[in-house]
Amino acid sequence: MLSTDWERRHNGKAIVLVCTLLLTGLGPRAIAGDKTSSSVRVAEGSTPTHRSDTDTDPGQVYIYVGGSLPAGTHLLELQYLFDHTSGGNTHGYITPLLFEFKPVESFTVFTVVGIGKGFGVQLSSVPQAIPFDVIEGIEAPTSGNFTFGFVNALVDSSGVQVVSSQGVVDFDTPSDPGPGSGGQLTTNDWAFDVGGQGNPVVALGTTFAVYGGDYVLNYPPATQSPQSYRTYSALAIGAVPAQ
Repeated sequence: MLSTDWERRHNGKAIVLVCTLLLTGLGPRAIAGDKTSSSVRVAEGSTPTHRSDTDTDPGQVYIYVGGSLPAGTHLLELQYLFDHTSGGNTHGYITPLLFEFKPVESFTVFTVVGIGKGFGVQLSSVPQAIPFDVIEGIEAPTSGNFTFGFVNALVDSSGVQVVSSQGVVDFDTPSDPGPGSGGQLTTNDWAFDVGGQGNPVVALGTTFAVYGGDYVLNYPPATQSPQSYRTYSALAIGAVPAQ
């Protein structure tokens, strides 16, 4: 289950995101193809800065659990940093994913509701970005119970991994202290699928949870130590239509 502290951070989150990002200069920006004249850019996740490790297991799934995307967010891009390698790979793959989450009994279940276009990526000393272009499923969150993630693979329309890679995003473990990129009500906590399950299929409707999902997450319940969290150097950028 999402902890009480997480729920308090989650409540009122959209307002804090908007105010914080306006003050930091992201400012309004028109959305191509949208009928509104302007929008407010929002950020969610963790800063794409150097961290100590990258993953050596190929085809893993990672989910940002330190906050949520505001309803109506038009996802624009995924920023990330891949500036060193623990597995020896100098290239790999990223497919962005959109998740809806809800509590089921004592645990939070994350369900794949959007599959983005995948890209091959290369080692680089500076942060990079790929479009967060949802090509299957929901394109924008319909409530405040959505978050994002990614898989180190290219997948087909059914979410089956066509080709996978070792990690291409820096991470720290345990997770970094302080707020995430979304502001004071967010954290830098990320969950990831545990090993020994094969390469996860990320078809629409696939679930990830500590218990009761199609795939097991290394995501501690509120009653356990949060030391299993990691912080990945990945950040989703989106835009919310101005009211």
